Amino acid sequence: SCSMPPAAVPASPPRRQGPLPEECAVFHCRGCWTVLGDSLQLCGQEPPGLSVLICSSQCLVGPAEHFSLSPFSAYYLLSCRSCGLAVGFILYSSGSDLSYLRGLFCFFKDSIICYLLDNQMIMDASKVNFPAVTLKEHMHKVR
Repeated sequence: SCSMPPAAVPASPPRRQGPLPEECAVFHCRGCWTVLGDSLQLCGQEPPGLSVLICSSQCLVGPAEHFSLSPFSAYYLLSCRSCGLAVGFILYSSGSDLSYLRGLFCFFKDSIICYLLDNQMIMDASKVNFPAVTLKEHMHKVR
C-alpha cells in the first residue's frame, strides 16, 4: 500500500499585511451613492487649505475630460460616472507646494460619503479621521 508523507505544519500562521477590513471605508458619490473607491487607496495627507482625500489611481470615476486652468494650477475635473457630480480633480501642474499631488486622485470631501465597515455607519468624508498615510509609505507598499 502507498503511504502519504505527513502534511507539513506551518511554523506560524501567515501574517496579515495592511489594514483589517473592519478598519476600512468605502467612498460613495454624495449625489447617487455610486462607489468611487475605498480607504485602501489613500496615499497622502490632506494639504492645508484643501478638504480632499488623496488616493492612488485605482478609483472608479468617469474619464477626466474637463481641463481647467486657475491662476496657480492646471487640473482635470473628476466626475461621477453615474450622475456627473464633480467629485474631485487630478492636478496636472502646480506650484512646488502641491507638486506631490500631480497625477493623484483628489476627492472633494464635501462630494463624498463614507461607508465605515467596522460599525456599518455612513458618514460625511469631512467627519472621518483616516489614519495618517504618507505618499512615501504608499509608494513603498506598491513596490
